[in-house]
Order: sequence, then structure tokens, then C-alpha cells
Amino acid sequence: MRFRLKLVFCSRCCVFRYSSTYADNYPKNLNIDILHYTFELKLSDATDEIWGVTTIRVLFKKEGIDKLRLDLVKANEALQGKGMTVESIMQQGRTLAYSHANNVLWISLPQPSHANSESQLVITYHGIPADGLRIGPTKYGDRSFFNENWPNRARHWLPTVDHPYEKASSEFVVTAPAHYQVVSNGLLMEETNLDASTKLTHWKQDVSVSSLLYVLGVAEFAVQYVGWFEGKSIQTWVYNKDRTGFYDFAEPTKQALGFFPDYVGPYVYEKIANVETPSVKGGMETSSAIFYGEELVDGKRSTRLRNVVIHELAHQWFGNAVTESSWDDAWLSEGFALILPCCSSNTLMGGQNY
Repeated sequence: MRFRLKLVFCSRCCVFRYSSTYADNYPKNLNIDILHYTFELKLSDATDEIWGVTTIRVLFKKEGIDKLRLDLVKANEALQGKGMTVESIMQQGRTLAYSHANNVLWISLPQPSHANSESQLVITYHGIPADGLRIGPTKYGDRSFFNENWPNRARHWLPTVDHPYEKASSEFVVTAPAHYQVVSNGLLMEETNLDASTKLTHWKQDVSVSSLLYVLGVAEFAVQYVGWFEGKSIQTWVYNKDRTGFYDFAEPTKQALGFFPDYVGPYVYEKIANVETPSVKGGMETSSAIFYGEELVDGKRSTRLRNVVIHELAHQWFGNAVTESSWDDAWLSEGFALILPCCSSNTLMGGQNY
């Protein structure tokens, strides 16, 4: 009964908050389905400008569609020149016409679509992100690159359908200075030193998620491989100056993973990584590589951090695997994920204190 009352309380609070302050009027197009994104990014220590090539595989469910809408913040004076500039858009070697205004990228297709046909588009662009991708120092003053896409900030650095209703699988292929380690969604496919100063890192996630859950962390990391859960790697990524932070994550993560599959369902992602970041306060449930604010990582395994770990892991089921199609309903997954830390001491952690 106590569990159920807390759920009702959280739900009512969140309903009031969302219904009274926000109305989701995003122009959904259910006749178009983005199947997969490949984000190729070049990062540098010499500049905050990023260079991107995004390949999009799209399914047109209906015939007669002659244009595609994407979200991408355009470089402009109001942002002091920050934002993205599109260089070209290609389809099978053919250059496509497009317009880019009001942070919307409209792509004209060379011919109207056939029903249930697929196409692949390649967008080349560059710019300094005004938001979304944070390029700057960690708490130790070390340069880093970390994103925060919540709620609709992926558009500041990635051309996407930037709304939770659209879910797609993804790849990040990142070329960066060789002294960095790179973490992202899914499985590590390749890590290659291209030369003495440059490294390529390729991550791929086959499970479809919304754009707010795409994740990229580039820093000088220390990485611990904690163990395995149902054949999937449990990992901790903290700054190399915060190795004591390994202690913060291992036990709460293993304990929570022992609870959720039994009571909710299978864990669907390819790995479980806990990642220290300067880009969020508290936590962010990015799929398979969860972000935790650097202020939480201190090697003390605090009760606060334990509860954040439980909450963000709960989101891997509520919000990530099962996703609301409208921002108006976002309180649902937040409500489920909020109540679980309340009962964690006895139910999830066997009454242990950290």
C-alpha cells in the first residue's frame, strides 16, 4: 500500500506540472520512420568547432512524400555565430536541395516516395554548438566533450527528428585527439589510432531510442570493467583523477540489476556503463551509458548517489525501452523512476546502508 500511495502522489504532482505549463505541438509525421542514424564527428583541441557527417536511413510508409523535416539549430547572430551550417545533403551521389531556417532543415527529395520504400541521406555540416554538446573543462580543469540532449537539445549538434515519438538505432564514429577515451551508446565496434595524435572510436547501438537518449562522452577517463549481467558488460567510466569513484557505482548497480529484470522485464541494451560528466547535475538516463554529475563522484558511495543510480537504471525500462510519444505524458516514466529509490533500502539493497 505504501508503494502504491507514493506512485499516486508522484503522478499527481507531475500531471499538474506538465499539463499546466507545457503543450506538445511538435509536428509529428507518422508516415516517415527514421530507422538508423550514423553520426560521424571530428573533434579537436584547437577549436570548439565540430565537423559532422550524418547518414540517415529512413522509411517512407506512404507514397507521394517529397520532403523530409529534421531539427538542426542554424548558426545565427543571436547565438553569437554558434550553431550548425550545412555544407551539403546527398542521396546516392546526387546533391539534394534544402532549406535551413528557424532551426528546421527541410530536405527536398528528387522524386516522391513509393509506399514502404527506404532511402539513405547524407548530411555534411559543421559549427560550434550553442547547447546540447558541452565543450569545456571538467571540475579538474581538463578539456572534455559531453552532451546533454534533454529535453530537445540534440538539434544543437545532431540533425535528427528531435522528439521522443521518433526512435532509431544509432552509431557514433568519433575522430578525436588520441589522449581521450570516447564512450557512447551500445557496443564498442572499433578503437584505432589513426596516427600519433588522432584516434577513431566507433560505438553502435542496435536498439532504437529517442534522440534525447543519444550519448557522447569524450575525456581522459579511467575505465573499470566491473563484471557481467546476463552476458552484458557492467562498466564504470570516471575521470582518470577520480579513480576512487569506481567504488561509488559497482555494488548499487549490481544490486539494482538483480531487481528490475525479475519485477519488470529484460534489460534490452548492449551494456551498462555509469559515466561521470560535467554536463548534468544529478543523473541522465542516456541508454546503456548513464550520465552522473561529477559532484556526486567522491568515492564515498553516498545514499544520494545510490538513489540516483537506482533512478537512472529504472529509466532504462521506464522512459527508454518504453517511451511516451508525447512530452505531455513524460510524467509517466518519471513517476515510475521516482518511487523506486523510496523503497530501495529494504527492497533493492536488502537494507544495506552505503
